[in-house]
Amino acid sequence: MADPACSGGPMDERRLDLLRELVNIGVGRAADMLNQITSAHIDLLVPEIIVCESGCIPTIGNLSPTDPVAAVKLSFTGLFSGAAALLFPPSSAAQLVSILVGEEQGPGMDSLRIGALQEVGNIVLNGVMGSFANVLGEHLEYMPPDYFEDRLERLLAEEQDGCRVLLVRTNFVAAVRSIEGDILIFFRLGGFDSLVAGIDRLLAESLG
Repeated sequence: MADPACSGGPMDERRLDLLRELVNIGVGRAADMLNQITSAHIDLLVPEIIVCESGCIPTIGNLSPTDPVAAVKLSFTGLFSGAAALLFPPSSAAQLVSILVGEEQGPGMDSLRIGALQEVGNIVLNGVMGSFANVLGEHLEYMPPDYFEDRLERLLAEEQDGCRVLLVRTNFVAAVRSIEGDILIFFRLGGFDSLVAGIDRLLAESLG
């Protein structure tokens, strides 16, 4: 459900419902792909979606602005341009990699495991952004995914200025464990307005 303090007005409940449906289509496809390339069965759940104005991102899980995060970031251009990031506390990122590779890991990760997390982030973020693009009949170009560990506040300061931000809370459920992650999508240069216009077209077609 949207936070009224952050929604900025344009996302009423009908629009949010369709936005949730598009996100769920995307994470469903991502889960299918993850299950094809790994021996672990992974379910992806999206309990909450929040639309925020720039500078109005609510608390992300239990993270404070100065906490470190492990993040995979994917920049995109097209009708909407911006960046999408999949965020975990470093210990949660290590747990997810442990499930994927079948070995217990400590909080630090070597290049092989960083590569595994990049692949997960690439699949999940492409799934969500691809769902937007496919249903709205648009084409997006993607840069290769980047992995980094830094303070949450640094990521927010880099990306959110002048943006509308979509926060997607995500649970990775595998091996009787549930690992919470968050997807942040930063829409630049009116990109979010373009997405809302596409959603309105779909809603009008469904009524017609």
